[in-house]
Amino acid sequence: MKYSIYTVLNSDYMTFGRIFINSLYDKVDMSKVNSIFILDIGLKEEDKKYFERYKNVKILSTDFDIDFGEGIHSENWIKAVVSKTYFLRKLLITENVEPVVMIDSDCMFVRDISELIDIEYDMQICHRNNNSTPLLGSYVSFNNREKSISFLNKWIDTIPTISTPWKESPALSQTYPLFQNEMNFDLVPIHKVSSYEYSDMENEDVKIIHFKTGARHKTVEETIQKRIEERGFKDYCERYLDV
Repeated sequence: MKYSIYTVLNSDYMTFGRIFINSLYDKVDMSKVNSIFILDIGLKEEDKKYFERYKNVKILSTDFDIDFGEGIHSENWIKAVVSKTYFLRKLLITENVEPVVMIDSDCMFVRDISELIDIEYDMQICHRNNNSTPLLGSYVSFNNREKSISFLNKWIDTIPTISTPWKESPALSQTYPLFQNEMNFDLVPIHKVSSYEYSDMENEDVKIIHFKTGARHKTVEETIQKRIEERGFKDYCERYLDV
């Protein structure tokens, strides 16, 4: 079984984009990957050419040209986050692809993820022990196309009702209970697909490290410093940044 990967990227996040794509090709069994869809929300031409070296990559054009000059959790940052679901729904409708795994672009692959994907489930979602927001949009596998589109319709409708800047995951968590009787879900433990710490890399269950943006981070540069350098990933990531 082959699957596709979907992420969202602009040029402000190219440090993460390089780590994402190069760790993907380094650690993941690419014979099982059909396409890597990158939603372009403000990539420079040289960045698009960088990804053109990878035959599996497909750049999805949009009318967005978003930068994070006003900081993390600015209006532009919020637009970038919520655009993921809108354009993923369009991809599922127009491309007739499944399964598609949506993964945040500020992630690094440390092991193959193919064993996680189980088409017996309609959707597989990153889960954490948090009563208010137990589900995270950083990793969602859409395995059943038609049911996933229905879920996305409601998820997208819910996003504008969320009052906090970080709308995506709260909206996801609110949508999930509405479909529990209609869909078969797999809740993937957060440590497998969204680990934060360098020490987690020694755990064989860990497939993805997530350089998650902190609420207190005002700029991308600060995010890179806090999440990559100060957490001990700098030396490990250099192999992917030098490519």
